[in-house]
Amino acid sequence: MGKVAPGFARMLPVPIEPEDLDVDLLLVTHDHLDHLDPETIGRYGHKETTRFVAPRLACRKLESLGIPAGNTVRVDAGEAAEVCGIKVGGVYAVPTGPDVLDTCGYRLELPGGRSVYHTSDTGWSELLERAAPQAEVLLVCINGKYGNLNVHQAVRLAQAVQPRVAVPMHYDLMRLNAENPETFIHFLRHALPQCEGKILGIMEPLVW
Repeated sequence: MGKVAPGFARMLPVPIEPEDLDVDLLLVTHDHLDHLDPETIGRYGHKETTRFVAPRLACRKLESLGIPAGNTVRVDAGEAAEVCGIKVGGVYAVPTGPDVLDTCGYRLELPGGRSVYHTSDTGWSELLERAAPQAEVLLVCINGKYGNLNVHQAVRLAQAVQPRVAVPMHYDLMRLNAENPETFIHFLRHALPQCEGKILGIMEPLVW
């Protein structure tokens, strides 16, 4: 990403090279470089076997980057599909720019009924709060810049979702778009004491 927008160069090294990835399911929330990177997609070696889930415009972008049309599954807000044994539900998100009007969050229902809600990049609105699904795990942006939720809005969304675990995200990739995740944990602890706030390390799996 730093090659295209030097001001948004990575603060952290790439933890795993695209050539070393091999996944069954890859979710794309919207077509911004830190979410749908043409260089990463170009170097990914399993385009023929991985299923890609994305909203409308992002699906078109994936196909333009060489992902077979049969391997993309379009899921927009309010829609759902079962992919690789996981129910993927599209959740309303407030786009952070006119170039990503199809931005979509996702609620994943895993085998056994376990659930995860990924907010995507999103701004705040009362509709976002009303549309938020219940889920055991909430992955929520907190950076408060370029149209995204700030810490206090992220905590308010957590109160609507009532998760068992809340994980802050979108705060440490680029210096110009950073935030202190400990701030989110502090306010979450007071607003929703029954919820465990977790700051994950690089490549650290979430077990709950």
